[in-house]
Amino acid sequence: MQISKRFLVKLMYLGFRYHGVQKQSHFNTIQAQFEKALENVLKGNAFKTRFSSRTDALVSSLESYALVMCEKEMSLEDLTLGLGKLPADIKIIDIKNVSDKFSLQENILSKTYHYSFSCGDEVMHPFVAPHMAHYREKLDITLMEKGAKIFQGKHNFKNYSHKPRSTWSFEREIITSALEPYQSLSIYAPKEAYIFKVTSKGFLRGQMRLMMGSLLRLGLHEMSLSDLEHSLKGGDENFVKWLAPSSGLLLVNTQLK
Repeated sequence: MQISKRFLVKLMYLGFRYHGVQKQSHFNTIQAQFEKALENVLKGNAFKTRFSSRTDALVSSLESYALVMCEKEMSLEDLTLGLGKLPADIKIIDIKNVSDKFSLQENILSKTYHYSFSCGDEVMHPFVAPHMAHYREKLDITLMEKGAKIFQGKHNFKNYSHKPRSTWSFEREIITSALEPYQSLSIYAPKEAYIFKVTSKGFLRGQMRLMMGSLLRLGLHEMSLSDLEHSLKGGDENFVKWLAPSSGLLLVNTQLK
């Protein structure tokens, strides 16, 4: 029987019923459900949880991590039993023991997000709504593809942070950034659909949705490629922030050391 005080939990979830990851009063969240399941098995054993990402309301994840930190030692088998009672839209992929000095944030190498959307007159099937945003306007996809590439590299993303704080560091490095056609075998998938794929070590609050918002403005010819390049040089009081809907956003991968 494996006993430890800290456990690394790999999980996935469908976020459409949840108000994001972080625990909040009066809202149903991933962390709230996670800790509710733990309370049933960790009776008398105080604990804390930390998550690798604090995704927004409605956002889903194919691969995330949670760190469970217990006051007293417990068995891996008991923890696995407790988390087995989570709702069906939260699935545990793996659980393992880690040392008492293990830090989740310090071990994150990268995160990959996909933002899926369709555009045009075609009415999107309701079954696709939890995973894809729809825009009735005709978008200039070729221009948006060029814009997506501009995000790649090191930039100042202050204009791409929701409610930024002065104490934050706004420089981020985007490892990959591309806009590609959406490919799916689903009979419900719309014909004209695309995915904005971005990989980075870390994202600011709302960064991915704000980046998508700028690509949408680019596709509507409300801004130019030079405007997009300028927006990555720091704070601009005149910059128009467009926060794209959260339902199209998916955390695809979290890479650890």
